[in-house]
Amino acid sequence: MKHTVLIYIQAYNAEHTLRRTLDSVLNQTHTDWIVYLAENGSTDATGKIAAEYAAKDYRIVSKQNVVNNFWYFYIFIDEYLRKKLRQYPLFAMLDADDEYAPDFLEKSLAFIEREDLDIVACGNDFVDAQTGAVNGSRVLAGNLIIERDGFSEYFAAYHQFTRTVWAKVFRLSVLLKCDFSQAKSVMYGADTMFSMEAFRNASRVGILAESLHKYYVSPNSVSYKFDGKRIESDRVLHKTAYDFLISKTGAVSPRNNEFLLCVYMNALKDTLKVLLNADITQTEKLNGLQDMFLCDHARRLAAYARFGALLGNASVYTAQRKELFAGVVNWLLSLEEVPDEKVEDYCELGEFVSAACENADDWLFFKKLAVRFLLDQERVREALPKIEELAELLPDDEEIFQMRELTNEL
Repeated sequence: MKHTVLIYIQAYNAEHTLRRTLDSVLNQTHTDWIVYLAENGSTDATGKIAAEYAAKDYRIVSKQNVVNNFWYFYIFIDEYLRKKLRQYPLFAMLDADDEYAPDFLEKSLAFIEREDLDIVACGNDFVDAQTGAVNGSRVLAGNLIIERDGFSEYFAAYHQFTRTVWAKVFRLSVLLKCDFSQAKSVMYGADTMFSMEAFRNASRVGILAESLHKYYVSPNSVSYKFDGKRIESDRVLHKTAYDFLISKTGAVSPRNNEFLLCVYMNALKDTLKVLLNADITQTEKLNGLQDMFLCDHARRLAAYARFGALLGNASVYTAQRKELFAGVVNWLLSLEEVPDEKVEDYCELGEFVSAACENADDWLFFKKLAVRFLLDQERVREALPKIEELAELLPDDEEIFQMRELTNEL
Protein backbone atom coordinates (compact mmCIF):
# COMPACT_ATOMS: atom_id res chain seq x y z
CA MET A 1 0.00 0.00 0.00
CA LYS A 2 3.08 2.23 -0.09
CA HIS A 3 2.06 3.84 -3.38
CA THR A 4 -1.73 3.73 -3.10
CA VAL A 5 -3.35 7.03 -4.03
CA LEU A 6 -6.74 7.93 -2.56
CA ILE A 7 -8.56 10.08 -5.14
CA TYR A 8 -11.53 12.14 -3.94
CA ILE A 9 -14.24 13.10 -6.45
CA GLN A 10 -17.31 15.11 -5.44
CA ALA A 11 -20.10 15.03 -8.01
CA TYR A 12 -23.29 17.07 -8.20
CA ASN A 13 -25.49 16.89 -11.32
CA ALA A 14 -22.50 15.74 -13.35
CA GLU A 15 -24.23 13.21 -15.61
CA HIS A 16 -22.68 14.71 -18.75
CA THR A 17 -19.06 14.69 -17.50
CA LEU A 18 -18.64 12.05 -14.78
CA ARG A 19 -17.94 9.17 -17.17
CA ARG A 20 -15.09 11.13 -18.75
CA THR A 21 -13.63 11.87 -15.32
CA LEU A 22 -13.87 8.30 -14.06
CA ASP A 23 -12.53 6.88 -17.33
CA SER A 24 -9.46 9.09 -16.97
CA VAL A 25 -8.78 7.42 -13.62
CA LEU A 26 -9.45 3.92 -14.96
CA ASN A 27 -6.97 4.62 -17.77
CA GLN A 28 -4.10 5.51 -15.41
CA THR A 29 -0.84 3.67 -16.07
CA HIS A 30 -0.34 3.59 -12.28
CA THR A 31 -3.11 1.26 -11.14
CA ASP A 32 -2.70 1.35 -7.35
CA TRP A 33 -5.45 3.79 -6.48
CA ILE A 34 -8.80 4.04 -4.67
CA VAL A 35 -11.53 6.48 -5.70
CA TYR A 36 -13.85 7.86 -3.02
CA LEU A 37 -16.76 9.18 -5.07
CA ALA A 38 -19.15 11.45 -3.15
CA GLU A 39 -22.41 11.66 -5.10
CA ASN A 40 -23.62 14.85 -3.50
CA GLY A 41 -27.42 14.83 -3.62
CA SER A 42 -27.74 15.05 -7.42
CA THR A 43 -31.12 15.35 -9.09
CA ASP A 44 -30.01 13.86 -12.42
CA ALA A 45 -28.43 10.52 -13.40
CA THR A 46 -25.15 11.16 -11.55
CA GLY A 47 -26.02 8.68 -8.80
CA LYS A 48 -26.83 5.98 -11.33
CA ILE A 49 -23.51 6.51 -13.13
CA ALA A 50 -21.61 6.45 -9.83
CA ALA A 51 -23.27 3.15 -8.85
CA GLU A 52 -22.53 1.69 -12.29
CA TYR A 53 -18.81 2.42 -12.05
CA ALA A 54 -18.60 1.24 -8.44
CA ALA A 55 -20.14 -2.08 -9.52
CA LYS A 56 -17.70 -2.34 -12.40
CA ASP A 57 -14.48 -1.71 -10.42
CA TYR A 58 -13.94 -2.47 -6.73
CA ARG A 59 -11.46 0.43 -6.50
CA ILE A 60 -14.33 2.92 -6.89
CA VAL A 61 -16.26 3.46 -3.65
CA SER A 62 -19.47 5.43 -4.08
CA LYS A 63 -20.96 7.43 -1.21
CA GLN A 64 -24.52 8.63 -1.80
CA ASN A 65 -25.52 11.86 -0.04
CA VAL A 66 -29.24 12.51 0.16
CA VAL A 67 -28.89 16.30 0.33
CA ASN A 68 -26.40 18.44 -1.57
CA ASN A 69 -23.76 19.86 0.79
CA PHE A 70 -21.21 22.28 -0.69
CA TRP A 71 -18.91 21.66 2.28
CA TYR A 72 -19.04 17.87 2.20
CA PHE A 73 -15.35 17.73 1.23
CA TYR A 74 -14.42 18.97 4.69
CA ILE A 75 -16.74 16.46 6.32
CA PHE A 76 -14.85 13.84 4.32
CA ILE A 77 -11.52 15.26 5.55
CA ASP A 78 -12.59 15.24 9.20
CA GLU A 79 -14.63 12.03 9.35
CA TYR A 80 -12.87 9.80 6.83
CA LEU A 81 -9.40 11.00 5.89
CA ARG A 82 -8.31 11.79 9.46
CA LYS A 83 -9.96 8.76 11.10
CA LYS A 84 -10.87 5.92 8.77
CA LEU A 85 -8.61 6.23 5.71
CA ARG A 86 -5.21 6.93 7.25
CA GLN A 87 -3.81 3.75 5.70
CA TYR A 88 -3.63 5.43 2.29
CA PRO A 89 -0.35 7.38 2.10
CA LEU A 90 -1.17 9.66 -0.84
CA PHE A 91 -4.15 11.87 -1.64
CA ALA A 92 -5.43 13.61 -4.77
CA MET A 93 -8.63 15.42 -5.71
CA LEU A 94 -10.33 15.48 -9.09
CA ASP A 95 -13.37 17.56 -10.08
CA ALA A 96 -16.26 15.61 -11.59
CA ASP A 97 -15.91 17.38 -14.94
CA ASP A 98 -12.12 17.27 -15.31
CA GLU A 99 -9.69 14.55 -16.32
CA TYR A 100 -6.17 13.27 -15.77
CA ALA A 101 -3.67 12.45 -18.49
CA PRO A 102 -3.07 8.66 -18.45
CA ASP A 103 0.36 9.07 -16.83
CA PHE A 104 -0.61 11.70 -14.24
CA LEU A 105 -0.25 9.34 -11.29
CA GLU A 106 2.79 7.52 -12.66
CA LYS A 107 4.79 10.70 -13.26
CA SER A 108 3.61 12.40 -10.08
CA LEU A 109 4.58 9.45 -7.88
CA ALA A 110 7.92 9.00 -9.60
CA PHE A 111 8.67 12.68 -8.94
CA ILE A 112 7.59 12.39 -5.29
CA GLU A 113 9.82 9.39 -4.69
CA ARG A 114 12.81 10.66 -6.64
CA GLU A 115 12.83 14.09 -4.98
CA ASP A 116 11.43 13.08 -1.57
CA LEU A 117 8.51 15.52 -1.87
CA ASP A 118 5.56 16.23 0.42
CA ILE A 119 3.46 17.63 -2.43
CA VAL A 120 3.76 17.42 -6.19
CA ALA A 121 1.83 19.64 -8.59
CA CYS A 122 1.75 19.57 -12.35
CA GLY A 123 0.66 21.84 -15.14
CA ASN A 124 -2.81 21.82 -16.64
CA ASP A 125 -4.72 22.76 -19.77
CA PHE A 126 -7.76 25.06 -19.61
CA VAL A 127 -10.39 23.54 -21.87
CA ASP A 128 -13.60 25.22 -23.06
CA ALA A 129 -16.34 22.93 -21.74
CA GLN A 130 -18.64 23.82 -24.65
CA THR A 131 -16.23 23.49 -27.58
CA GLY A 132 -13.44 21.31 -26.23
CA ALA A 133 -10.83 23.83 -27.40
CA VAL A 134 -7.74 24.33 -25.25
CA ASN A 135 -7.71 28.04 -24.36
CA GLY A 136 -4.44 28.07 -22.47
CA SER A 137 -2.10 26.16 -20.21
CA ARG A 138 -0.48 26.64 -16.82
CA VAL A 139 2.97 25.06 -17.16
CA LEU A 140 6.42 26.05 -15.90
CA ALA A 141 9.41 26.08 -18.24
CA GLY A 142 11.22 23.53 -16.08
CA ASN A 143 10.71 21.36 -13.01
CA LEU A 144 10.87 23.31 -9.75
CA ILE A 145 11.79 22.08 -6.27
CA ILE A 146 10.78 24.38 -3.40
CA GLU A 147 12.22 24.14 0.09
CA ARG A 148 13.51 26.44 2.86
CA ASP A 149 14.29 29.92 1.39
CA GLY A 150 12.83 28.82 -1.93
CA PHE A 151 9.32 29.36 -0.56
CA SER A 152 10.13 33.09 -0.65
CA GLU A 153 12.48 33.18 -3.63
CA TYR A 154 10.19 31.28 -6.02
CA PHE A 155 6.85 32.51 -4.67
CA ALA A 156 5.84 34.31 -7.88
CA ALA A 157 6.52 31.11 -9.86
CA TYR A 158 4.66 28.61 -7.70
CA HIS A 159 1.87 30.85 -6.33
CA GLN A 160 -0.36 29.96 -9.30
CA PHE A 161 -0.20 26.31 -8.21
CA THR A 162 -1.52 27.18 -4.75
CA ARG A 163 -4.75 28.53 -6.24
CA THR A 164 -6.32 25.11 -6.79
CA VAL A 165 -6.49 21.78 -4.99
CA TRP A 166 -6.58 19.67 -8.16
CA ALA A 167 -3.59 18.62 -10.34
CA LYS A 168 -1.66 17.66 -7.20
CA VAL A 169 -0.73 14.66 -5.11
CA PHE A 170 -0.31 15.22 -1.36
CA ARG A 171 1.30 13.00 1.22
CA LEU A 172 -1.40 12.24 3.75
CA SER A 173 1.11 12.89 6.56
CA VAL A 174 1.18 16.55 5.52
CA LEU A 175 -2.60 16.94 5.32
CA LEU A 176 -3.02 15.46 8.79
CA LYS A 177 -0.98 18.39 10.17
CA CYS A 178 -3.26 20.98 8.57
CA ASP A 179 -5.99 23.12 10.06
CA PHE A 180 -8.58 23.64 7.35
CA SER A 181 -11.09 25.56 9.47
CA GLN A 182 -10.27 28.84 7.70
CA ALA A 183 -10.94 27.29 4.29
CA LYS A 184 -14.56 26.78 5.34
CA SER A 185 -14.94 30.52 6.01
CA VAL A 186 -15.04 31.56 2.35
CA MET A 187 -17.51 30.65 -0.39
CA TYR A 188 -15.06 31.62 -3.12
CA GLY A 189 -11.42 30.57 -2.82
CA ALA A 190 -11.68 27.65 -0.41
CA ASP A 191 -9.44 25.64 -2.77
CA THR A 192 -6.70 28.25 -2.42
CA MET A 193 -6.90 28.28 1.36
CA PHE A 194 -6.74 24.47 1.40
CA SER A 195 -3.67 24.37 -0.84
CA MET A 196 -1.85 27.17 0.97
CA GLU A 197 -2.39 25.43 4.30
CA ALA A 198 -0.97 22.23 2.79
CA PHE A 199 2.03 24.10 1.33
CA ARG A 200 2.56 25.77 4.71
CA ASN A 201 2.91 22.37 6.37
CA ALA A 202 5.11 20.90 3.63
CA SER A 203 8.88 20.93 3.83
CA ARG A 204 9.55 20.14 0.20
CA VAL A 205 7.25 20.76 -2.79
CA GLY A 206 7.81 19.96 -6.45
CA ILE A 207 6.20 21.36 -9.60
CA LEU A 208 6.34 19.13 -12.67
CA ALA A 209 6.82 21.09 -15.89
CA GLU A 210 4.22 19.04 -17.77
CA SER A 211 0.50 19.42 -18.35
CA LEU A 212 -1.07 16.24 -16.98
CA HIS A 213 -4.53 17.54 -16.08
CA LYS A 214 -7.42 19.06 -18.05
CA TYR A 215 -9.56 21.66 -16.32
CA TYR A 216 -12.84 22.27 -18.12
CA VAL A 217 -13.97 25.90 -17.96
CA SER A 218 -17.75 26.25 -17.87
CA PRO A 219 -19.83 29.45 -17.92
CA ASN A 220 -21.90 27.84 -15.15
CA SER A 221 -18.87 27.66 -12.86
CA VAL A 222 -19.05 29.43 -9.50
CA SER A 223 -16.16 31.58 -10.75
CA TYR A 224 -18.55 33.34 -13.13
CA LYS A 225 -21.44 33.83 -10.72
CA PHE A 226 -21.63 36.72 -8.30
CA ASP A 227 -21.98 35.94 -4.64
CA GLY A 228 -22.18 38.68 -2.03
CA LYS A 229 -19.34 37.05 -0.10
CA ARG A 230 -16.95 37.02 -3.04
CA ILE A 231 -15.67 40.56 -2.44
CA GLU A 232 -14.70 39.76 1.14
CA SER A 233 -13.24 36.44 -0.04
CA ASP A 234 -10.81 38.33 -2.31
CA ARG A 235 -9.53 40.21 0.73
CA VAL A 236 -9.37 37.05 2.84
CA LEU A 237 -7.29 35.31 0.17
CA HIS A 238 -4.99 38.32 -0.08
CA LYS A 239 -4.39 38.23 3.67
CA THR A 240 -3.99 34.44 3.60
CA ALA A 241 -1.13 34.75 1.10
CA TYR A 242 0.59 37.36 3.29
CA ASP A 243 0.14 35.21 6.37
CA PHE A 244 1.46 32.19 4.48
CA LEU A 245 4.69 33.97 3.56
CA ILE A 246 5.23 35.32 7.06
CA SER A 247 4.56 31.92 8.61
CA LYS A 248 6.68 30.06 6.07
CA THR A 249 9.54 32.48 5.45
CA GLY A 250 9.40 35.02 8.28
CA ALA A 251 8.73 38.05 6.05
CA VAL A 252 7.14 39.34 2.86
CA SER A 253 9.87 40.64 0.58
CA PRO A 254 9.26 43.88 -1.38
CA ARG A 255 9.02 41.89 -4.60
CA ASN A 256 6.52 39.43 -3.14
CA ASN A 257 4.53 42.33 -1.71
CA GLU A 258 4.30 43.88 -5.15
CA PHE A 259 3.46 40.51 -6.69
CA LEU A 260 0.58 40.00 -4.25
CA LEU A 261 -0.78 43.45 -5.06
CA CYS A 262 -0.72 42.39 -8.70
CA VAL A 263 -2.62 39.21 -7.80
CA TYR A 264 -5.13 41.30 -5.86
CA MET A 265 -5.52 43.65 -8.83
CA ASN A 266 -6.38 40.68 -11.05
CA ALA A 267 -8.86 39.42 -8.45
CA LEU A 268 -10.54 42.84 -8.46
CA LYS A 269 -10.65 42.73 -12.26
CA ASP A 270 -12.35 39.31 -12.27
CA THR A 271 -14.81 40.21 -9.52
CA LEU A 272 -15.62 43.53 -11.20
CA LYS A 273 -16.60 41.76 -14.41
CA VAL A 274 -18.77 39.25 -12.55
CA LEU A 275 -20.38 42.00 -10.43
CA LEU A 276 -21.27 44.27 -13.34
CA ASN A 277 -22.75 41.35 -15.30
CA ALA A 278 -24.75 40.08 -12.32
CA ASP A 279 -28.54 40.16 -12.33
CA ILE A 280 -28.81 42.57 -9.39
CA THR A 281 -29.92 46.19 -9.02
CA GLN A 282 -27.71 49.16 -9.85
CA THR A 283 -27.75 50.13 -6.17
CA GLU A 284 -26.48 46.67 -5.21
CA LYS A 285 -23.73 47.00 -7.80
CA LEU A 286 -22.78 50.41 -6.43
CA ASN A 287 -22.65 48.97 -2.92
CA GLY A 288 -20.40 46.20 -4.17
CA LEU A 289 -18.09 48.66 -5.91
CA GLN A 290 -17.79 50.69 -2.73
CA ASP A 291 -16.87 47.57 -0.80
CA MET A 292 -14.30 46.59 -3.42
CA PHE A 293 -12.58 49.88 -4.11
CA LEU A 294 -12.80 51.90 -0.91
CA CYS A 295 -11.10 49.24 1.23
CA ASP A 296 -7.52 49.49 2.49
CA HIS A 297 -6.19 46.91 0.02
CA ALA A 298 -7.51 48.81 -3.02
CA ARG A 299 -6.24 52.13 -1.64
CA ARG A 300 -2.79 50.60 -1.17
CA LEU A 301 -2.89 49.30 -4.74
CA ALA A 302 -3.84 52.75 -6.05
CA ALA A 303 -1.10 54.52 -4.08
CA TYR A 304 1.74 52.09 -4.84
CA ALA A 305 4.53 54.02 -6.57
CA ARG A 306 6.13 52.57 -9.72
CA PHE A 307 3.77 49.61 -9.59
CA GLY A 308 5.31 46.60 -11.33
CA ALA A 309 8.91 47.85 -11.30
CA LEU A 310 10.12 45.01 -9.07
CA LEU A 311 8.35 42.53 -11.35
CA GLY A 312 10.26 43.88 -14.32
CA ASN A 313 7.62 45.88 -16.19
CA ALA A 314 6.28 48.96 -14.46
CA SER A 315 4.67 50.39 -17.62
CA VAL A 316 2.56 47.28 -18.26
CA TYR A 317 1.37 46.79 -14.69
CA THR A 318 0.71 50.49 -14.17
CA ALA A 319 -1.35 50.56 -17.36
CA GLN A 320 -3.35 47.54 -16.18
CA ARG A 321 -4.03 49.26 -12.85
CA LYS A 322 -5.18 52.41 -14.63
CA GLU A 323 -7.47 50.36 -16.88
CA LEU A 324 -9.05 48.67 -13.84
CA PHE A 325 -9.95 51.93 -12.11
CA ALA A 326 -11.00 53.57 -15.37
CA GLY A 327 -13.51 50.75 -15.90
CA VAL A 328 -15.22 51.70 -12.65
CA VAL A 329 -15.27 55.38 -13.63
CA ASN A 330 -16.91 54.54 -16.95
CA TRP A 331 -19.59 52.44 -15.27
CA LEU A 332 -20.37 55.19 -12.75
CA LEU A 333 -20.69 57.77 -15.51
CA SER A 334 -23.00 55.46 -17.47
CA LEU A 335 -25.68 55.60 -14.76
CA GLU A 336 -28.65 57.70 -15.78
CA GLU A 337 -29.88 58.20 -12.24
CA VAL A 338 -28.53 57.77 -8.71
CA PRO A 339 -30.92 57.66 -5.71
CA ASP A 340 -30.51 60.60 -3.33
CA GLU A 341 -29.43 58.32 -0.52
CA LYS A 342 -26.55 57.02 -2.65
CA VAL A 343 -25.26 60.27 -4.18
CA GLU A 344 -22.57 60.85 -1.56
CA ASP A 345 -21.35 57.27 -1.85
CA TYR A 346 -21.41 57.62 -5.63
CA CYS A 347 -19.29 60.77 -5.50
CA GLU A 348 -16.82 59.40 -2.96
CA LEU A 349 -16.21 56.33 -5.07
CA GLY A 350 -16.04 58.39 -8.26
CA GLU A 351 -13.46 60.76 -6.79
CA PHE A 352 -11.26 57.90 -5.63
CA VAL A 353 -11.27 55.81 -8.80
CA SER A 354 -10.85 58.91 -10.99
CA ALA A 355 -7.80 59.92 -8.97
CA ALA A 356 -6.49 56.35 -9.10
CA CYS A 357 -6.55 56.34 -12.90
CA GLU A 358 -5.28 59.95 -13.07
CA ASN A 359 -8.45 61.25 -14.69
CA ALA A 360 -8.57 64.88 -13.54
CA ASP A 361 -11.68 65.86 -15.51
CA ASP A 362 -13.85 63.13 -14.04
CA TRP A 363 -12.39 63.66 -10.56
CA LEU A 364 -13.54 67.29 -10.88
CA PHE A 365 -16.99 66.18 -12.06
CA PHE A 366 -17.54 63.95 -9.00
CA LYS A 367 -16.12 66.60 -6.64
CA LYS A 368 -18.42 69.31 -7.97
CA LEU A 369 -21.40 66.97 -7.93
CA ALA A 370 -20.76 66.24 -4.26
CA VAL A 371 -20.69 69.96 -3.48
CA ARG A 372 -23.88 70.65 -5.42
CA PHE A 373 -25.64 67.83 -3.60
CA LEU A 374 -24.56 69.16 -0.20
CA LEU A 375 -25.71 72.66 -1.10
CA ASP A 376 -29.07 71.31 -2.31
CA GLN A 377 -29.37 69.70 1.12
CA GLU A 378 -28.33 73.02 2.74
CA ARG A 379 -25.38 71.28 4.41
CA VAL A 380 -23.18 74.33 4.06
CA ARG A 381 -20.59 73.47 6.69
CA GLU A 382 -19.82 70.17 4.95
CA ALA A 383 -19.71 71.84 1.53
CA LEU A 384 -17.35 74.68 2.46
CA PRO A 385 -14.09 72.64 2.81
CA LYS A 386 -14.75 70.98 -0.52
CA ILE A 387 -15.39 74.35 -2.17
CA GLU A 388 -12.17 75.77 -0.75
CA GLU A 389 -10.24 72.76 -2.03
CA LEU A 390 -11.68 73.29 -5.49
CA ALA A 391 -11.05 77.04 -5.38
CA GLU A 392 -7.41 76.45 -4.52
CA LEU A 393 -7.04 74.19 -7.54
CA LEU A 394 -9.15 76.29 -9.92
CA PRO A 395 -9.25 79.89 -8.69
CA ASP A 396 -10.83 81.22 -11.89
CA ASP A 397 -13.56 78.61 -12.25
CA GLU A 398 -16.93 80.33 -12.63
CA GLU A 399 -18.93 77.41 -11.26
CA ILE A 400 -16.87 77.36 -8.08
CA PHE A 401 -17.39 81.10 -7.70
CA GLN A 402 -21.15 80.52 -7.96
CA MET A 403 -20.91 77.81 -5.29
CA ARG A 404 -19.25 80.30 -2.96
CA GLU A 405 -21.96 82.83 -3.64
CA LEU A 406 -24.64 80.26 -2.86
CA THR A 407 -23.04 79.40 0.47
CA ASN A 408 -23.27 83.08 1.43
CA GLU A 409 -26.97 83.13 0.55
CA LEU A 410 -27.61 79.96 2.54
